[in-house]
Amino acid sequence: MGDEIRRNPLQPDQFAASGNAEYLIKVWEDREKLDLYKCEDTCIEFSRKSIALGQVALAFDILREGMVRFPRHVEMQYLAALALAKSGSSGHAARILRGLLPHVDSSNPHYVDIMSLAGRIAKDRWSKLPDGASRTDAGIEARNWYQRAYEISRDYFPGINAATLNVLTGNVKEGRHIAIEVRNKCLAAQTVSENTDYWLYATLGEACLLLGEREMAVEQYAKAAGLAGNNYGDIATMRRQARLLANEIENADEILRVLEIPRVVVFSGHMIDMPDRTEPRFPSQIEDAVQCAIADVLEQVNAGFGYCSAACGGDIIFIEEMLRRGAEVNVLLPFRQEDFIRTSVGFAGEKWVERFRHALTQAASINHAVDESYLGDDILFEYTSRLMQGMALLRAEQLEIEPLLVAVMEPGVEQKAGGTMANVQQWRQHGYEHIVINLNEIRESKKGIRQTTAAGMSANSGPFFGHGELVWGKRQIKTMLFADMVGFSKLEEHDAPSFFVHFLGEIAKVIDASPDRPAFWNTWGDGLYLVFDDVLAACSFALRLRDAVVEKDWEKSGLPKDINIRIGMHTGPVFPALDPIINRQNFFGSHVNRAARIEPITAPGSVFVSEQTASMLTAVNNKDFACDYLGKLALAKGFGSSRIYRLRRFHQAE
Repeated sequence: MGDEIRRNPLQPDQFAASGNAEYLIKVWEDREKLDLYKCEDTCIEFSRKSIALGQVALAFDILREGMVRFPRHVEMQYLAALALAKSGSSGHAARILRGLLPHVDSSNPHYVDIMSLAGRIAKDRWSKLPDGASRTDAGIEARNWYQRAYEISRDYFPGINAATLNVLTGNVKEGRHIAIEVRNKCLAAQTVSENTDYWLYATLGEACLLLGEREMAVEQYAKAAGLAGNNYGDIATMRRQARLLANEIENADEILRVLEIPRVVVFSGHMIDMPDRTEPRFPSQIEDAVQCAIADVLEQVNAGFGYCSAACGGDIIFIEEMLRRGAEVNVLLPFRQEDFIRTSVGFAGEKWVERFRHALTQAASINHAVDESYLGDDILFEYTSRLMQGMALLRAEQLEIEPLLVAVMEPGVEQKAGGTMANVQQWRQHGYEHIVINLNEIRESKKGIRQTTAAGMSANSGPFFGHGELVWGKRQIKTMLFADMVGFSKLEEHDAPSFFVHFLGEIAKVIDASPDRPAFWNTWGDGLYLVFDDVLAACSFALRLRDAVVEKDWEKSGLPKDINIRIGMHTGPVFPALDPIINRQNFFGSHVNRAARIEPITAPGSVFVSEQTASMLTAVNNKDFACDYLGKLALAKGFGSSRIYRLRRFHQAE
């Protein structure tokens, strides 16, 4: 049976032909039953397809589990680093390559790819750095990696990158010389047979672009895009290279139009009117008109990736229209599904509940902002909206395209936490493009509409508050930080005074120097717990605290020189309440526990954050911090698993 599984465990050829992201994700979720990791070839096939589709986090998760079974598999390690580089996690990708490069040489079939990836990581760093010595050094490093790979292989892939990096770093003559060689290699490969390798056409297009042959460049890139189909991750790589050249070569912008990628769209919209609503806003009678308006907008902007919730009305219509386009839909529910149906679907009738359930079966992914109940906390809708925007922005960054918000709303309505108007306002503050479908205009075009109860709609159904009003109040969105001293348990008794005076004293200095002081802080033994109102303030504090501990000479304070710290953070809704023991307001709830379970799995000298914190950082238009994806990791004390990122400063590799 083992050999049969090895030969054809999951029909990867069939999957490669379909190229369906939803199928891929569902197979991944069912991986234990399907014994995915008994066959390294299947693991590689699925991870490569994930990368091609632009599902780079999923690709890394697949490979991370594969590498547990096959720990010295060179191709898996290379692909893991490639997935991370494409996700923007260049620091983590570089760490994998540093561990891999000493163990491979030119006899390994992946050696050239590995060197080329080292060039790509250096090129990423070069493209993001401001002018100066560091940027120059990164450009030279990238050029040298690609050039060495080309000299060894004479292959067109490292060759075209060597040509481009020479041009971008000022060696135009050498760059064009290599471009001529690459063009000739590509033309020769095309004449041998009818080649369907879209990378061949993209490489020829780039060579022609470097040589000023604009018309042929456009023609070849168009062929590449046509053959690539929905492998938008690969098309994004082609666009990225063309964008780098846009400042150096005339007409490079035209290539971007040829290599168009469907838009990432985050959606927000009003629900169908409740039965007891006196003034119509979204009456059921205009549903068809709203559906047509959403369909027209999605066609106009070429929507391909959607992020939304699934309330009756705008959300579900958006999901249905995206699916009708064959687009990818990612659904985020604010809390438990049964509560969500009661608050946001069921009042509109059983048909909407059926549409809700059907929509979820077709979505590429379904996540919950919290796994807990609603409990009447509207702040959970705001939390969901921020996470949803952050997730969409992260995806747009990976594909290197401009995100878009589409809203179905009544302009001028009162802003409500997590409501459509608030979502639009937040999006506008960061300068991103948005399109509003105006419900008032649609109603005006349908004169004579009265508010009536739709068939199956319950006039008694309305918001569900679960356990009713809680005596300790509503939840608040906070960022929780847990930290501890690495090696504390090994301290001798006589080290205790130095620890409390110097180690905790260093932490106190960082707190005192913080421009945005934490809302709460406490210590026990070597443990530290802080709560922040603002995610940016929390990230700034975490890195300053890490630096203060790592850079201090502890031997001068009478402590071991290898003292270190690990810091874990998570952002989520928590309950504020007076702590009767310390007689101060403290914060409680499952999201405090989640933050506490991240800290023990954090590497010494690092700051690990949850996916929620990483998404929140993106949603606030952060320009100071970057998050390197580490994978879906098991949390401490059996608290499940979570996608975890390593926090760093934007221009700082770790």
